[in-house]
Amino acid sequence: MKIRRCWVAAAALLASPSSSVAADLSPARWPMELRTQLQQGEYSHFPLSAGIVTGRSVLVTGTSTPMAVHAGMEALRQGGTAADAAATVALTQIASDLGSVVSYAGVAEVLYFEAQSGKVYALDASWGTYAGETDPASIPPTDTSLVTGRPATAAAGSGALGRQTLVPGFMAGLAALHTRFGRLKFGELFQPAIWYADHGVTISPTTAAWFQMRRQQLWRTPAGRAFASMSDGSLPKAGEVFHQPDLAKTLKAVASAGAGYLYTGAWAHSFVDAVRAEGGRVELEDLARYKPVWREPLTTRFGSAVVFGPGENAGGSCPVLESLNLLSALRIGDKGPYWRDPQAFKDYAAAFRFTLYGHYLPTVAAFEKEQGFNTGCKSRLSPEYAAAVAPRIPSLLTVQASAPQAGHHTESVVVVDRWGNVAALVHSINAVVWGDTGIVVGGIPIPDAAAINQQALLNLKPGELVPGAMSPVIALLNGKPLLAVAAVGSSNWMETTRLVAGVLAGAGSRSGGDSARTGDDGRDLQALMSAPPLLLNVNPLEPGQTLLQRPEVIPANAYDARFLKDVAAAGIGVTEENPLRTLAIRGTAVMAVLDQPSGAPRAVEIPGVMGFAESDRHQGAPPAAPH
Repeated sequence: MKIRRCWVAAAALLASPSSSVAADLSPARWPMELRTQLQQGEYSHFPLSAGIVTGRSVLVTGTSTPMAVHAGMEALRQGGTAADAAATVALTQIASDLGSVVSYAGVAEVLYFEAQSGKVYALDASWGTYAGETDPASIPPTDTSLVTGRPATAAAGSGALGRQTLVPGFMAGLAALHTRFGRLKFGELFQPAIWYADHGVTISPTTAAWFQMRRQQLWRTPAGRAFASMSDGSLPKAGEVFHQPDLAKTLKAVASAGAGYLYTGAWAHSFVDAVRAEGGRVELEDLARYKPVWREPLTTRFGSAVVFGPGENAGGSCPVLESLNLLSALRIGDKGPYWRDPQAFKDYAAAFRFTLYGHYLPTVAAFEKEQGFNTGCKSRLSPEYAAAVAPRIPSLLTVQASAPQAGHHTESVVVVDRWGNVAALVHSINAVVWGDTGIVVGGIPIPDAAAINQQALLNLKPGELVPGAMSPVIALLNGKPLLAVAAVGSSNWMETTRLVAGVLAGAGSRSGGDSARTGDDGRDLQALMSAPPLLLNVNPLEPGQTLLQRPEVIPANAYDARFLKDVAAAGIGVTEENPLRTLAIRGTAVMAVLDQPSGAPRAVEIPGVMGFAESDRHQGAPPAAPH
């Protein structure tokens, strides 16, 4: 959910990545001063000033720790591909975040542009279900009050909490990505994560607060208490060094034996025993049969650009691509920025309401049938569909619909390598920090993803994959990458959409031009990244309220009074949220924008957005000292 660090660096273009190379990515070989600076960056969540960062050709961004992003840069420097670097960042993110917001027992979605073939590939490593779980409606509920702002469900955190778990896809997904596009040895990608698990990570004030907030859940089981305690049995405090010896052993086993260790090896057996002891209905066969799926990516056009998202089984990509399709038909590029132009703000609101809720309405189903459109996400991505729907959105949203599920914690990675390959990877635990189960296996906390995804499970056959809610995006212009976005948090759909639409409109693709510059000096990109976030409204509809009457949720004091008065005059009500609630429900993204035809990458540092950047052309501001 939170961006902590975003680094950019560059290197010269080299030959095609064909042969395997040996690498040593261990932080043991990094200078002590660098390790100290990286750890200090973990304490500092925000850059001190806004800055535009450019590089030559190689770029790494990530929504988490500077240690993880630097580890990805090391993978690139030592001959790795974008796939190697993205996997290294993701593995290190989990170790340095202590499994709090992402997990080795989590899930992943990946988009990958292969420069040699000019194709974009989509990898779905979402949750697997248990064949023996035939009554998902009775899965114990979980506590989502941090995201929804509503009181916790009375029964949350009780009952057979093993039933709240699912088969994790993350590690199998990384193995599949590496097998297809990697160049380094798979075991080498674990070296930074293992080092930080062994040598420890200094607890930040934020992480200390999370431990305090989740003590009841983590200490519910002996394994959970052992995981979430210092050597004297106390909760970790800010400034203390937290070690994860059990996790280090598990990661060393996976690095040696491969990802199968988590699906058929000793860890898999321990997982089954721990989950079944808590009432879960898992069998070893559920893990053994798990396989991530390569899917044909979904696409839509925005001006001259083609925007790619994960395949149709990924529920997260559909709202993003559908919204972009509608915004293109609404000629969003001809309007001012949504934070200054009330009509543009209204268009974004209309597009999001339709794509997130409209397909549950009988009015929309009837309209699609009348117009001869097939149901399903893919059919809604054509220009013809957007042209038919866009002018009718108000009349189609005149009845009530249910709100989407509460959000979840995620991390994201975007990598551009020296050969021009691009990876956009998002991984998640689908839970509030560490989840509710208190189950820990081999140093890996097990999240309560089945409880979060309960509604989806009701529509699946036992054993099927759960549709993913993540939405990494890659856009091509003239067959070359123009941008890649990987967003996290409950409002990740909105964050992805606003950034993609803003860049593509600013790049001139709306009018069909070949230029792809978002301001020669990057100021347009800086304004876009620093604009107020568009937030998901997780509040339930009031009795008798239609989607048209539902207010937009905005950050408190993000817009001036005159603008909000004009928005109200345009028929859009708003509800302001305080900074804490905004942080809980917002989406935050990392984004690589590549200038064409040079291919030079660009990124931005923005105070308050928790994203940092660095390249060979720009030395980022030093991290603030711990406080």
